[in-house]
Amino acid sequence: MRRLGPRSGNWMRVLRICFFPLMLLALALATPLILPWLGHSASDRSGEPSSLRLVPSPTAQTTSPDLTYPTWWLRTPSTQKEVPCREPGKCVKCHKGNSRMDPSHAIECVKCHGGDSRADDEERAHKGLIPDPGDLKTVEKTCGKCHPDEVRMVTRSPMALAPRMINHTRFAFGGQATSLPRYATADSGRLKRLPLPSQSGNIGDDLLRRSCLRCHLHTNGSARWGEHRGRGCSACHIAYPNSSNGKPRSHSIVRNVGITACLKCHNSNRVGADYVGLFERDSNRGFRAPLVKGRQPPTIYGSEQHRLVSDVHFRAGMECMDCHILEEVHGTGEIANSPENNVKITCEACHVRGDHPLILKDEDGKMLLMRGQGRTVPPWNPDIIPHSVGVHTRKLRCSACHAAWSFQDYGFHLMLEERADYWKWSPNAGQNDPQIQDLLRGYVGTHVELIPPSTGAVPFKPTAEWKPPATRDWLTGEVRSGAWFRGYTVRRWSGPPLGLDSKGRVAVMRPIHQYIVSHVDPHGKLVFDRHIPTTGSGTQALIFNPYEPHTIARTGRACHECHGNPKALGLGEALKGIKSSKFVPILQAEDNIPGHKFRWDALVDVKGNSLQFSTHPLARPLDRDTLQRLLNPSKKHRVLWYRFLTGSGP
Repeated sequence: MRRLGPRSGNWMRVLRICFFPLMLLALALATPLILPWLGHSASDRSGEPSSLRLVPSPTAQTTSPDLTYPTWWLRTPSTQKEVPCREPGKCVKCHKGNSRMDPSHAIECVKCHGGDSRADDEERAHKGLIPDPGDLKTVEKTCGKCHPDEVRMVTRSPMALAPRMINHTRFAFGGQATSLPRYATADSGRLKRLPLPSQSGNIGDDLLRRSCLRCHLHTNGSARWGEHRGRGCSACHIAYPNSSNGKPRSHSIVRNVGITACLKCHNSNRVGADYVGLFERDSNRGFRAPLVKGRQPPTIYGSEQHRLVSDVHFRAGMECMDCHILEEVHGTGEIANSPENNVKITCEACHVRGDHPLILKDEDGKMLLMRGQGRTVPPWNPDIIPHSVGVHTRKLRCSACHAAWSFQDYGFHLMLEERADYWKWSPNAGQNDPQIQDLLRGYVGTHVELIPPSTGAVPFKPTAEWKPPATRDWLTGEVRSGAWFRGYTVRRWSGPPLGLDSKGRVAVMRPIHQYIVSHVDPHGKLVFDRHIPTTGSGTQALIFNPYEPHTIARTGRACHECHGNPKALGLGEALKGIKSSKFVPILQAEDNIPGHKFRWDALVDVKGNSLQFSTHPLARPLDRDTLQRLLNPSKKHRVLWYRFLTGSGP
């Protein structure tokens, strides 16, 4: 055998052959050490609250959601020490667990719940019973006795009436000429209740009623893990943890509702979920997370999520109500008259002016967070190079630079299906609609999971037993033929695109109403196929809207992430040559929709022509002059960029 020597080159061949097997062996041996560090130590190092685990625990022996997600986001809602209820009557003979209450509400049971506390039998005791005193149908008789102003405001609030969701969607489907509020979940002042599709003839009204409107305060939402809540006032002021039993924490009213209550509704790739770093995975089973101990990990809010970086304010321990004041949540008592939200809080109110209602100033002018145990608020630093550029401070929302990522769900495909064709949809059983999930689980069971569960498996029904789908109207409870199935062309989060908001400020833009709608009747007839609705103003329902991602990072975007970046400018994700100004798109043009060819992620072309539109008045893509300035950075920009890179100051 030839002897191996340093000059023979065989040592290099041996190393090349052995390198990857050795690396794989080392990785396998190191995995038990690496994964716990990722799941726990890494979260501590990044500043994440210890209650938020970044990955499922590799030592988990069950699929309990509590092993992956916290029972409470940040802190448990605080309650006063409970005391025995005064004069509970005979109610507590059966309801022993409800014999105590917080001191402010430890009154007679019948004062809130109605019924007859002196009766001996259940039928008489429950006559006139109000199961949930917070329900807006009866709230004037219950909470309203002591809190009339709050009840008046809440019943007319956006959280109860959902005017933005309803009127923006109706406008996108051509149901009204503008997105100004005209309809709501209930009659209130000048707002009329959303019409039935049989009355309006608009399919968008059916979509709203059976697929969208489960989160407003007139319903108790879904019963999925993490979403249990009460109605009306009880949705926030009765504390339901993220537990699988669906029961409230205690029989007490809470004042500080925390984050958990907000996420009962503000999840599923809506503002709120991003605050804690959740991005919904695609519904197809091929996008399920890696196995944990040979099992699929549990889900919360109806779907699995990618775990992304959370908002810097969340990592600092701040809850939703540390920024959003009471009148934003309860409402002001005035009926909404603007298509935009009622949020008035700005970043500048805390970090520049210090005039936020929840900010205090000490003798030295230092700003303190009122609910933050004396924590100081970092002031805006005008000496940072990006802050020193005048046009930035005048024309940019802070989140345009400081949003670490944003929701970008391109191409919202919807099919109203009235025939029993469940196998077709079964691989996408993870689509986030509780009625669709219940429907598919009832007919195809868990048979189509990548790894069918060894315990708790649900069998599928033979095709001969299938019935056409029917789903419930969230406003009336009426069950109608058909079900709304959904999906997306592509889902992204990196590199938020920019445009102009209603005030002409540069803002992060979100694809929100890019509708492609199909309808199959009970006989299998295609009523319409891959149809893009026409909005009330005559444009296509390809819509981007400005919004505020709750993914704020301490450090903003680098200069080159906007200047010269096609995606940031609304031109779509693309590559650009060094010597050539030509763009090469990454996301190819959509050509599967009859009569159309466009790119989902392109709001505007290089000449400044709008390719997609907004339901917010005056909001639009960047104009031609701004595009050209950002695409062709000036000498001043290059000098500032050099100073930024070298740390040489302004």
